[in-house]
Amino acid sequence: MRNVTRQDVARLAGTSPAVVSYVLNDGPRPVAADTRSRVLKAVETLGYRPNQLARALRSQRSNTIGLVVPDSSEAFFTELVHAVEQAAFADGALVLLGNSGFDRERELRYLESLADMQVGGLLLVRSESGAAKGAGRALSELGVPVVHLNHRAPRGARATSVVLANRAGGRTLAEHVIGHGYRRIGCLTGTASSGPVSDRARGWADAMRAAGLDPSPVLRTGLDRRSTREQVKAWLRGPERPEAIVATADGLALDALSAAQETGLRVPGDLAVAGFGGTEPAAHSWPALTTIGRPFADFGRVGVETLKSVQRQAERVPDRVLDVELTVRRSCGC
Repeated sequence: MRNVTRQDVARLAGTSPAVVSYVLNDGPRPVAADTRSRVLKAVETLGYRPNQLARALRSQRSNTIGLVVPDSSEAFFTELVHAVEQAAFADGALVLLGNSGFDRERELRYLESLADMQVGGLLLVRSESGAAKGAGRALSELGVPVVHLNHRAPRGARATSVVLANRAGGRTLAEHVIGHGYRRIGCLTGTASSGPVSDRARGWADAMRAAGLDPSPVLRTGLDRRSTREQVKAWLRGPERPEAIVATADGLALDALSAAQETGLRVPGDLAVAGFGGTEPAAHSWPALTTIGRPFADFGRVGVETLKSVQRQAERVPDRVLDVELTVRRSCGC
């Protein structure tokens, strides 16, 4: 069975293909109400579906959003991707996803490719590790609106960012653990010197100093989960093992829970653990993980709304910093 064409719709509606195009694209020329009604009825009768890619190429825009994340298999990014997709769909847009694999070169390749596909805008969740060997095309040269999600835009860039209140959240999380009476509180974090995870570690250090506690017990780990657990186990077996761990990501906190179990430590009896992210797995660990974060549905919605604002306005749209909420569970001793 052959595909229904615009010419078929025009024939049934008793008008020209150009008029069909005006109706479907809402312009550029006005169409009489009676003619519009006939065209829409013909579209419904024939089941006509416009070629979205062709329309995008003609109009230099499309109802698609490009989203690039480091790794959509990680719980935080999985839930963020889902939230963005839901928010975009509710707004009549579709999402094209790329995984950078924590590789800046690959990240740039995805951004360039998505821009060349005429997406209406880009949401970029930058990798916190690695650096691009070549500059590639600067984001400002892609010709597509860009919003940085979860990670602030680089210094000097005019791009807008939507981020969590990471430093304030790290401080709140540490203050909660300190409130339980723990004094040897370690910070389990990544190796990046900037970005969300680094800001959360700075918030932990702020709370430690304010309480007159030592902010030096920090364990920095890479991306390999097995290696992280081994490092944490060695930390917990050492002579200066922490009484509590504030992890700057839920994934790291879950690794700490596993390491504690493997070393025979009871949580929270022998060790308290808290994480950052507010991810779904945190609610189903044993014990359930105390964590801080922002509802992902809201995070994704604000990201999509901000991108729409950037698309509409010539002036730079202000950054958005979203407050985070503490969810108290058993792992910290509550």
